[in-house]
Amino acid sequence: MAAWAHGSVPAELWSKAETMSPWSPPNIRTERLLIRPMAVSDLSAVHAYASAYPADRYGSWLGGTDPASVARYIADTVARYGRPPRCDLGITLNNELVGGLAFRQVWITPPAMEVGWVIHPKVAGKGLAQESLRTLLLHLQNAFPRLSRFEARVHAEDSGARRTLERLGFQVEGILRGGVGAHGEPADGVMYSLLRGELNE
Repeated sequence: MAAWAHGSVPAELWSKAETMSPWSPPNIRTERLLIRPMAVSDLSAVHAYASAYPADRYGSWLGGTDPASVARYIADTVARYGRPPRCDLGITLNNELVGGLAFRQVWITPPAMEVGWVIHPKVAGKGLAQESLRTLLLHLQNAFPRLSRFEARVHAEDSGARRTLERLGFQVEGILRGGVGAHGEPADGVMYSLLRGELNE
């Protein structure tokens, strides 16, 4: 999943949020999935997929992968719904929560969104990340008409995440040096971007 950038919310998206409420969490069905808001009852499922990875891989996203940290993450996610600059959603397959999606406003003019995802390794390799991410991107383009750019950051050695982004049409913009790898070792990240109109069918 992407590492989130810090920044202010541009006035353009503030005005859209006020008039159209695009920050309200959607319920979106695909051929196989339901993308929906998180709920407090999702605690055990979120802990299952978050703790399936090394703690320092997604630790900065959740604040930790122990049950208490996951509970705080879910409570904060639910309380934040409807307000910028971030929205986290669940990915459900056969009525089971198997991953998460998120989008966050980043400080760029014209307005841009950073997107990220995580899928439980037990269902990896089935194209679920690509299916859910494509659906989210289409939703965001409709919800935010002035949105012109998407960003995603992944570990440089995460070949699966990189393939997912590249199949959707994302392009590499640069290497982010000085990050941390899956086991705490120094590791680089990669910045990807996608402009409106570049999403592959």
